[in-house]
Amino acid sequence: MHSGQDSPGPEPRIWGGTTLTERREARRTALFEAALDLIGESGAAGVTMRAVCRRAGLTDRYFYESFTDRDDLLDVLYRQVATEFLEPMTAFAVADDPERIRALAQALIDTVLQDPRKSRLFLVEPYSSTGLGQTTIAVMPAFTRLIQDHLFTHIADPAQRRLAAVTMAAGNAGMFSAWLNGRLRATREQLVDHVVETISAYRTMYRG
Repeated sequence: MHSGQDSPGPEPRIWGGTTLTERREARRTALFEAALDLIGESGAAGVTMRAVCRRAGLTDRYFYESFTDRDDLLDVLYRQVATEFLEPMTAFAVADDPERIRALAQALIDTVLQDPRKSRLFLVEPYSSTGLGQTTIAVMPAFTRLIQDHLFTHIADPAQRRLAAVTMAAGNAGMFSAWLNGRLRATREQLVDHVVETISAYRTMYRG
């Protein structure tokens, strides 16, 4: 197993065809991938500094090059994954076009299916005692703002608009968590149909 250490002594600007910045980024990516693998196998509880370094083939020196501790790694990784979930939702966020609402539902569910490790981190682990609670609280407003500013623009009352957005976001997060945990049996098509119906139902809540 490669220790992950570069040659001793002052580090050259170019070594093995890569720059210092490129090597650091490669080590950081390796640590992220190792953490995701451990999350996929046993949840965030299995993510420790030693386990991540062992899986990545790096020494703890290189762990602390990027992160202060295990919670810092999970915080940064969670925020990165949240951005990956937000991007397809942003691309399809609209008001009254039924076809694009279905496209939004399909994009969201396909993102969940794309990498089960990331989906478990984003949608399952915040419900366990992993130290992600504060990170989730910090990240979720971006998702509720997207919903209230694009899907619920017809709701005049700001309080009602936020109530609908927060409730829908939390409900869908809980649904996906149960689905990923195996407590909810449904096909991709059933999930898409349900999300479309949910969005449509919430959009009619406060119509006069």
